[in-house]
Amino acid sequence: MTGRERRRLDPNRGALKILERRLDIVVSRFLYPHLARVWNPYSGQLQRRFSVADATVAPAGWPEASTRLRVLLVSDVHTGIFLRPETLAALVHALMALDPDLVAVAGDLITGRSSELDPFLQALAPLAAAPLGAWSCLGNHDYFGGDPERVCASLEGIGIRTLRNESVKLAHGGSAVVVGGIDDLVMGRPDWTALVEQHGTPHLLLAHNPDLFYAAAAHGVPLTLSGHTHGGQIRLPSGPPIIRQSRFCLDEGAYAFQSSLLVVSRGLGSVGLPWRWGADPEAILLEVVPPA
Repeated sequence: MTGRERRRLDPNRGALKILERRLDIVVSRFLYPHLARVWNPYSGQLQRRFSVADATVAPAGWPEASTRLRVLLVSDVHTGIFLRPETLAALVHALMALDPDLVAVAGDLITGRSSELDPFLQALAPLAAAPLGAWSCLGNHDYFGGDPERVCASLEGIGIRTLRNESVKLAHGGSAVVVGGIDDLVMGRPDWTALVEQHGTPHLLLAHNPDLFYAAAAHGVPLTLSGHTHGGQIRLPSGPPIIRQSRFCLDEGAYAFQSSLLVVSRGLGSVGLPWRWGADPEAILLEVVPPA
């Protein structure tokens, strides 16, 4: 990326974004719980179309003494009316069979209510069995229920710790890897000073919204993991995303800017409509290796 890519409309700000956000909150919390009884095909679609992407990355600035690190990136689960707990449990079981060293959960665990997470906690609990643990950051939907602290506490109860403008130092392969999480760009309060004052600049950063990438690059973060965009959720063949959530055109996949890397997952769940087309749900398994 050049850093100059921009969309005409900023999806993170402005009157249209405020209107969309309020409509999203109302629909997610009050309308779809009733409509879901009439039409709710997403769990079946998820079972048929879910896939795991894999890639090997060697970020500049990664600890040279560390060994290969297997990171499982899961984002945008959106527990709630479109997803059945047993469907999620089966996917999590299959993902943990890939033996990741660390699980990164890049926000949006819920859709509209903080209580939506409760029936899914048992399904998510195996993620914490990774040797280096499971770590999460908050997304915009995690604020929609008005109680992000409850989301954090529920995850903490199953061993998944949420990083809000904070970091943790993990021993791995004879070295130390610093994992950080920055608060959501739209609904939270990203605080870069608080993030780096604990253990320095993170080597691996969880940032729900990929539009935080250039700020992360300016702070020298080697690798940022994001979600939020759903890859557009609906895309025509060879066409652009229908729903465009990134101002900087960071819609899905891997990106490089200067010495920093970004990986954006299309995510697991669905919002707005219980349907995805041309932007199928996914998780990503990353092999992170020291630079040559």
